[in-house]
Amino acid sequence: MKNWGLVCFVAIVQLMIGVGSLCAQTAEAQDKPVVGVILPFSSAFEDIAVEQQRAVELALAESGSAFEIVFKDGGADVDTAVQAFQDLVRSQENLAAVVSCSSWASSAIHPLAAEKDIFHVAIGSAALKRTEPGHTIRLTVGVQQEQEQLAAYLTDFERIAVLAMDNNLGSSWIRMLEDRFPKQVVAAQEYNPQQMDIAAQLATIKARDSEALVLISAGEAATIAKQARQAGIKAQLVGTRPIQRAEVLAASAFTNGLVYTYPSYNQDHPFMSAFTDRYGLEPGFFGVEAYDLCTTLSRALEQGRQTPKALFEWYAGNTFTGALGKVTFANDGDASYPYIFKKVTESGFRVAEFQFPMLLTQTAQELNAIFKDMDRSVAAAAEQLSTTGLRGDRASAILETLFNENQYAYNCVTVDATGTIVNVAPKQYSSVIGEDISGQEQIIRLHETHQPVLSQAIKMVEGFVGIDLEHPVFDQDGGFIGSVSVLTQPDFFGSIISRKVHNFPVEIFVLQRDGTTIYDVNAEEIGKNAFADPIYDAFPSLKRIARKMVSQAEGEGTYRFQDRHMEHAVAKQLLWTSIGLHGTNYRLALTYGAGEIED
Repeated sequence: MKNWGLVCFVAIVQLMIGVGSLCAQTAEAQDKPVVGVILPFSSAFEDIAVEQQRAVELALAESGSAFEIVFKDGGADVDTAVQAFQDLVRSQENLAAVVSCSSWASSAIHPLAAEKDIFHVAIGSAALKRTEPGHTIRLTVGVQQEQEQLAAYLTDFERIAVLAMDNNLGSSWIRMLEDRFPKQVVAAQEYNPQQMDIAAQLATIKARDSEALVLISAGEAATIAKQARQAGIKAQLVGTRPIQRAEVLAASAFTNGLVYTYPSYNQDHPFMSAFTDRYGLEPGFFGVEAYDLCTTLSRALEQGRQTPKALFEWYAGNTFTGALGKVTFANDGDASYPYIFKKVTESGFRVAEFQFPMLLTQTAQELNAIFKDMDRSVAAAAEQLSTTGLRGDRASAILETLFNENQYAYNCVTVDATGTIVNVAPKQYSSVIGEDISGQEQIIRLHETHQPVLSQAIKMVEGFVGIDLEHPVFDQDGGFIGSVSVLTQPDFFGSIISRKVHNFPVEIFVLQRDGTTIYDVNAEEIGKNAFADPIYDAFPSLKRIARKMVSQAEGEGTYRFQDRHMEHAVAKQLLWTSIGLHGTNYRLALTYGAGEIED
């Protein structure tokens, strides 16, 4: 006969173990921090909210469960978004952070989150009215950066019309455009995104015969474009990042040619294919932004950042790389990353090639501005050294100031009339004192002319290839006593160019007039000569364009060479201009994919 007492005892123990395990799991789930995500599900932006929700869920599935997600509907107005926030505060005991989408929702929730001491993240929010420091980070690039970029494109239009949403974001765009183009803006109209009867606004715009119609819209661009074309408006359509939506492509008969600004995120990130595989369509910017929010927040919480202050400080002032590419957060919590121009075509959303000359010009202007600022500071130091001499404490103080004034300086030195380094700042490079650099080409030129010089990129005594800006120093009687210089950092060009082209379908390189590459995204090309190095022998079209580059200050052409990964040969389009000072010029060149050409 079975011992039923023993059997019952065993069963009870097993049941207690099972219940204990379940309680432990429940307690573990309850102990997890909760992140409330308020998205505009019941609004004209429902498709954006769904894309963001899917991206968040995909990120959580990949990164594990560092926190629990609770989604709330923020609707299409401030009151609904605020109510969603209050519901989260009341219902979630472990509420660690609240995420909001849309400029109006984020601006309303920002002070409420600070009051409740809850960490706040704004996504899909180009405009954010900050009143409380240290609580809110924003992944969306501020509207000011996008406005600056779009304004550069609109400069060439003489008659501009604006049709904007009747909210803070739309109003800020109208104010900016009217302030920037007081004579060119001939019509500025607002509309309600929830009510798309815009016949009266379009009639006003048509009557002003505008050349460009700027759409500050979210989910309504296709509808607006269709109504505008049907009303007889032939203006160039221009928009901002929310333009890139499937319905805009579906309406290509009306939207074809529309130019818009858009974040330049990493199209090769695994998230892009993972999202497409799971949901059958490619994510847009809103999904990419939500994905990076989730992955970074997971990392922060896993690292023990639990308080609003700790979470904010984890982001502020730091740089992260994810699906958005390289994202840098300012000390106030605002993110920054590149924007590009794209265009609607019948075959899809495409990068607009008209911006490539603009990008090259902007990069050249920035580099030349740095050279000129450096030149002014070296000239001022040379004048001060004329009274102190090149050695001693007073001369050292001048060099320290010169170094601190130049962000891209590696060191600053004084060189006597024989070509010997006699002083340096910072002091950590004192090992170069006593080095004879009289044989360097820029020193030879300076001694011959007694004029300022900018060197070619040459091997420096510090051990790397650098650029040296030198000014002559004269004593109080006008006698030449030597020179003062700033030596640029080894990554001078790269530190500026890399952030210009990050996630951008172009490359920018710098060529010396002897054919030597002094900066390229492919480090193995730096220092190689287009006319002499065997790596270029199989590409005669490259040698032809290089000869043209060294003989002409600016120009364009085509050639074939390896892609940026140095894996296979591709056709490339090339634009170049010149940068430099004091008779020394480098060729700054931008290259991108071209149609098929032959060598």
